[in-house]
Amino acid sequence: MTDVALARKAQARPETLPIADCETQEQREQRYLATVDALVADANEPHSLEALVDVFAWSLARIITAKANPAVAGDVMQRIGNHVCRIARHKAAQAEAEKAKKDGILPH
Repeated sequence: MTDVALARKAQARPETLPIADCETQEQREQRYLATVDALVADANEPHSLEALVDVFAWSLARIITAKANPAVAGDVMQRIGNHVCRIARHKAAQAEAEKAKKDGILPH
């Protein structure tokens, strides 16, 4: 997902556009992000989240096998890894800033 899509996610939620109205990659990403965000928010309970993860895994498997190319699996896993690392770095930076604020130190 592009940084532009992630930045727009942080802003007010736009209306979900029908796929036919999504002319740009950014619009398609925003549409899919809004849809997935709603599903994740809906799956708050542990068993619901487990079911949602299984559906996502199944959907990714269908995407990978549709291309019939093992490199696609590597690409999908690399993207997941990149997103996990980005989220982890962001959470660590937030925690560091909160600790510094609590300790009366200006974060760098």
